[in-house]
Amino acid sequence: MRRLALSTLLHTVGTGLVITLSAVYFTRIVGVSVGQLGLGMAVSAAAALGAGIPLGKLAECRDPKRMLVALLLCQGLAIVLHVEVTTFIGFLGVTCLLAFVNEGANAVRSTLIANAIPPERRVRARALLRTITNVGFAGGAVLAGVALSGTDPHVYRLFLVVSACFFGLAAGVMACVPSARGSNREGNTGAWTVLRDRPYLAVAVTNAFLQMYYSVFEIAVPLWIATRLNVPHSMISVLFILNTGVIVALQMPIGARFDRLAHAGRLCTAAGIGLAVACLLIALSPDLTDWQASALLVMAGLIYSLAEVLHTTGSWTAGFELAPEVAQGQYQGVFTTGGSLSQLLGPVFVSFVILSNGASGWLLAAASFGGAGLLMHAAIARATRAQRHHVP
Repeated sequence: MRRLALSTLLHTVGTGLVITLSAVYFTRIVGVSVGQLGLGMAVSAAAALGAGIPLGKLAECRDPKRMLVALLLCQGLAIVLHVEVTTFIGFLGVTCLLAFVNEGANAVRSTLIANAIPPERRVRARALLRTITNVGFAGGAVLAGVALSGTDPHVYRLFLVVSACFFGLAAGVMACVPSARGSNREGNTGAWTVLRDRPYLAVAVTNAFLQMYYSVFEIAVPLWIATRLNVPHSMISVLFILNTGVIVALQMPIGARFDRLAHAGRLCTAAGIGLAVACLLIALSPDLTDWQASALLVMAGLIYSLAEVLHTTGSWTAGFELAPEVAQGQYQGVFTTGGSLSQLLGPVFVSFVILSNGASGWLLAAASFGGAGLLMHAAIARATRAQRHHVP
């Protein structure tokens, strides 16, 4: 577990570095327009949809550790290719490649956790890795700040290569993790059972909708602060730091305490309600003084961050516990694909539901997330009953 944790830290530092740097690099250094950047992000998110399920399925009958090593190296290669991009087509190619291998790596990593870690410890393991992920992202963002402080193209390219090196180091550490053969090594029928498991698919799709809160926090909230409020723009950074702090502080304790399937539905319902409350508070912010709006945003940020911790814990539990042990790969592939779907639909939701409607948009978002939390509870309960019905 220590080597898996170290590998996670290394690749998330690299991820935080490239994510923070890439948008500015492509627009400022390569010359990609803002519209082309948005189009490329949407296309790459669509490309990622095709990675999780087949690679997760493949990890059932192959060594997921070796697959993950190969995918980490591919991620590093895709980042190195960033420095050679000079056109929009090149930008589109490298972003699609990176998104595809990143989504595949997420599915294979979940399969590795399912195969290598006993069921009762999986959610706690994911909680630990998520805590490390947030620390890694923060470290990568700090490193990117060095490049972003100037305009020298050579410095940008150097830091992109540094990011790729972190992925190479992560692959080297991962290669030292003991192998965990695929769960279907005992005699795989080759059946795509997950595609016939409608209750599980309902959980995955509902979870994808609920998971759009990431886009709300990363896109809608900063734009709302920048265009609709008179609070200092530094409040955006405050909210991101606050979010990281809450996750680092609470993810492990909550993941250790609420790690059973019986908790999953209630956690997701509580998360949906928390997200709804956060949206309602933000809707009130334009009518307040600057300091009142700032205080309200901090309160909304705290509630949002707690809801995020509750949702991730509940969704991990459902994703692992509702999947048959002999088919964890394809099931984890479906669940991680839901994340890509939310990344694809999230910006659309932010643009056409929230930002286009002002305060009313936040009310619609509150109703959507509150309803999604309740639907998630119902979907998990249905899948749990179906699972018990099929147990001999």
